[in-house]
Amino acid sequence: MFAAGQALAGVPNVEAVTLLAFVSGYLLGPWWGAVVGAAGMGAHSLFNVMGAAPAPVWISQVVCFAVIGMCGGWLAPRLVRISARSAQAILSALTGVLLTFVYQVVVNAVSFWTFATQVPLWKYVWGGVAFAAVQMVWNAALFFGVLPPLLRVLARARGELWGRGAAR
Repeated sequence: MFAAGQALAGVPNVEAVTLLAFVSGYLLGPWWGAVVGAAGMGAHSLFNVMGAAPAPVWISQVVCFAVIGMCGGWLAPRLVRISARSAQAILSALTGVLLTFVYQVVVNAVSFWTFATQVPLWKYVWGGVAFAAVQMVWNAALFFGVLPPLLRVLARARGELWGRGAAR
């Protein structure tokens, strides 16, 4: 996650860390996925080539990515079981958009309180979400095109980690 985050840090709102945090939850289960998501975003945001985020923003990013990793542990196994590949891809894309949207709302709200701006809260938050539209579209495309085949390929590794019949 850290390397992927650094590699794309110079391209605004184009990232692979959301997908990687989600997939970590699929491979390792919700709780370890939360740990990987939090640690990956924590390192990425703290040691970012563009500069470290202020502490409250950093904490909100870490918590959000813990939730994304956890969601991967809960939702990805359900996505894998969808037999219609088009439905699987569409639901994967919607998952990517929803996770990115929640992340943006939380981080923008915390940013508002951190920077004590003169702009009203919801104007600030929705402005940040609008700026992040590229990130939502990017993650929709990434989750649509990459997540379903990636989960199919990783199903074997997941089975080896958890035992063939494990329901994690």
